[in-house]
Amino acid sequence: MKQKIDLLEYLDGRHYDAKVGSKNRFEDIPFYLNEAKEHGDPILELACGTGRVTIPIAKEGFSITGLDQLNTMLKEARRKSNEIGVNIDWIEADMTDFDLNQKCNLILMPGCAFNWLLDLESVEKCLICVKKHLKPNGGFIFDVFNPNLNILVRDPSKTYPNAEYQDPDGHGLVTVSENTKYDNATQILIWRLSYSIADKTISKSNEMKLKIFFPQEFDAILKYNGFGIKAKYGDYDQTPYTSDSRRQIFSCKIR
Repeated sequence: MKQKIDLLEYLDGRHYDAKVGSKNRFEDIPFYLNEAKEHGDPILELACGTGRVTIPIAKEGFSITGLDQLNTMLKEARRKSNEIGVNIDWIEADMTDFDLNQKCNLILMPGCAFNWLLDLESVEKCLICVKKHLKPNGGFIFDVFNPNLNILVRDPSKTYPNAEYQDPDGHGLVTVSENTKYDNATQILIWRLSYSIADKTISKSNEMKLKIFFPQEFDAILKYNGFGIKAKYGDYDQTPYTSDSRRQIFSCKIR
């Protein structure tokens, strides 16, 4: 199921990079680089955004393609890769419906992108595309959020801090706040962000939705869609997954 994405950071990739940098969200890059070295290229990254992971892998000499449905994010990805002279194929496409006419040794899906797919049909369509583009012994590496009950039971009327970062146009410190509402029946977290500079609202988003996948649930989804789980980690240092892990990190192959 597609959803309209109108959060400021996704409408302007520069805001996305500034916010990501403020939270130092680069801890996974060594993990994905090691996977690239283990599997080799060609590599495909789904939901690549502004190239946060794609570009460091390409800088190491690997042939990698970045795919994303948002032209706003790919625009910034192209600018950054051109600026440093790195050759990457950037593809604008839906990760549930694409055909690149190639097979890959490794397909990556960082950033908990599966959580953007709100129903089983969308998840399975994505997995079908992955299988179509993966070599028989290739690897499929991705992560999803580990359900955090403290967030799921929040009072939806309360607002919480999300991030602070410097506006890329030099207008000062951007403050981001959030409120959330969780629907038990659909396992969907409704997430709202608002952005302000000096207490003046500059962007107030509509709803964005994230699907919450419980641990045994995604294990079963993979099994019944033809994937075997080689390893399941709780962090990017490859520590085993536990109930207290922040993420569920999967290393898979086609069965």
